[in-house]
Amino acid sequence: MAQEHLPKGHTGQTEKGHTRDAKVERLGNVTIYKRGRTYYLYYREKGRSIRQRVEGNLNSARAAASGSNQSLEEDRPSPFGYTHVGVDRLVEEYVDHAEKVQRLAVRTVDRYRAALSHFTEFSRTRGGISTAAHVDQGTVEDFIKWMRALTRTRNGSQKGPQRPYRAGGIAFILSTCRTAFNWARKRHYLPPYAENPFGTVQIDKIGRDDGRKPEMLSVEEQQAFFKACDEWQKPVFFMLAAYGLRVGELTHLLVSDVNFEEGVFHIRSKPEMFWNVKTRDERALPILPEIKEMLLRCVDGRKEGFIFLNRESVEGKQREMERFVSAQAFSNHLREMADQARTEGALNEKEVMRKMLPFLRGMGQIPEKRIRQEFMKLTKKIGRPDLTKAHSLRHLFSTRAQEQGMNPILVQSILGHASLDMTQRYTHFGMEAKRQAVSRMLKADPVLSVVVRKSAS
Repeated sequence: MAQEHLPKGHTGQTEKGHTRDAKVERLGNVTIYKRGRTYYLYYREKGRSIRQRVEGNLNSARAAASGSNQSLEEDRPSPFGYTHVGVDRLVEEYVDHAEKVQRLAVRTVDRYRAALSHFTEFSRTRGGISTAAHVDQGTVEDFIKWMRALTRTRNGSQKGPQRPYRAGGIAFILSTCRTAFNWARKRHYLPPYAENPFGTVQIDKIGRDDGRKPEMLSVEEQQAFFKACDEWQKPVFFMLAAYGLRVGELTHLLVSDVNFEEGVFHIRSKPEMFWNVKTRDERALPILPEIKEMLLRCVDGRKEGFIFLNRESVEGKQREMERFVSAQAFSNHLREMADQARTEGALNEKEVMRKMLPFLRGMGQIPEKRIRQEFMKLTKKIGRPDLTKAHSLRHLFSTRAQEQGMNPILVQSILGHASLDMTQRYTHFGMEAKRQAVSRMLKADPVLSVVVRKSAS
């Protein structure tokens, strides 16, 4: 053993009955040792002996030794230096980064905060997690078990039966934790060369392990659904189903987003309302002749404002938006309101948005929660109370479009998905569509079609 590379007083001989450190190789000023299946680095830095455990195999140890040796030769701090931070602080700083540096949508930041709060709560109740560096694969596995034992009411309701968290919800929480710990590693809050403890979990498989069938309406149920709609509900849910819009995209659609002459409407972010399209990408969609009349009735001659108004605004014939004669005038007013809110002490975008919300509601904007409530009323009326999310109409559009032979790339473009993989996850082919597809394939195949004919004769 190279004695000069061991901590002071260390002879290389472990306590009786324990495994010795075995020298593997030396890279410059750094020596690699192995104890059992674990690799360690030994070196001296500024007169101090360092013994550092390395996660992974020999290649990982060599990479760590090379990085440490280069730092020593250049008289830089060892790459093994990192800041010990608690889980609470890590989460707080990451959420702040998502909000103020990445400038993610307020709703997205809220979802991240809520997801990470589960892990902070778990870390407080479990011993041995004094810092984020103490989180390992075993910790993550215990966290998953802990989450599977949790219960909550559906859709965040205050009342109703308590049910376990769905696999998809647990997968989202784990995915958010993985992203936060990746960020923490870049900030040197985790030991270098250590794997992200959340990176070893197969999150995609967890998200699909509950065996739940996709929430979909059959053709007959769709007919019953729209037959049950009243005059306010019908255009709202028709647009969601006809284009596969996200609920937030519909509730933020303005008169200025629609060009009736060109027959096009645009889905685009509204930064002045602190709302962004999920992918941040603008997309244009066609206005079909049969949809044009419906939209014109919703606009009802207004120059600007929300296309779809809250039920109370329609029934009360409120015309507050008529004082804004253009999109620019409306945007300017919203920016002035945001500046005023900051002057009055709003500390972040969420607080600014909260102060602006009464104005937007007064302008007739539909709360997304209201659309879910109306959707649940209708699905209960047609005998499908298990369907609780209007977002399922978006899945329905993707499925029907591809069943009818629409190009998957075109479906992706209409839905505004960032990837075809996401479009695929939204598509749930029915048995009849599969039957027809296999039948067409058999009839078109020159070999199989002959086999089928001979078997039938």
